[in-house]
Amino acid sequence: MMNDGIRLAARSPLIVITAVALALLPAVGRCAFMCKPPGGSTIMLEYPPPECANVEIRELNPDGSLRRIIPPRQTPEQKKAEEEKRRQSAECDERNEAQRQENEALIRRYPIEDDLIVARDRTLANEKARLDQQNQRLKDLKVARARLEDEKALYKGRQLPDALQADFKANDSSSAAAEHQVEVLNSEMEQIAKKFAADLKRYRELVNGTVKMPCSVKSD
Repeated sequence: MMNDGIRLAARSPLIVITAVALALLPAVGRCAFMCKPPGGSTIMLEYPPPECANVEIRELNPDGSLRRIIPPRQTPEQKKAEEEKRRQSAECDERNEAQRQENEALIRRYPIEDDLIVARDRTLANEKARLDQQNQRLKDLKVARARLEDEKALYKGRQLPDALQADFKANDSSSAAAEHQVEVLNSEMEQIAKKFAADLKRYRELVNGTVKMPCSVKSD
């Protein structure tokens, strides 16, 4: 009988080692911890063997059955990898949950596909009307600019009146603003069209049951 347990050579089958070791342990209903360190013999003690901190330890019930397996202590690299995996998993869960909410909102907003198409056409038509207004403004400013140039020709070789100079500056500023608005509206219309195209594609996938989540974390 040994108070702290015994060490056994790993020459016999595991079942024999376990049976013999359990027989030698005090009959006080305690569990046994068994492991085999790298390059060493099988160890069985009444407490987790310190030599096996980096290997798997099997905790046995008093009757010899397996109670649990204690995984080896993680290396810094393993801990870092596990933390990164948890971070990626949490990030993926957030992205998937956000997508689920967007999917539900999309279906609520457009009970049928035609509702989405009507909304797309109406939105683009409104943007097109704004774009047409800016293009017309540019045309009007060009006409006004031509008149200013004609008036300027009357002052050839002379200083332009302050009012005429101010009109030129105002025309330049207004033209630049209108041109910028045309660029902005064209970009917005392109983005709106892309957004509705993506929504329509996802809507059809939702209806058909083929929609996919943004990501998934691969298990080892």
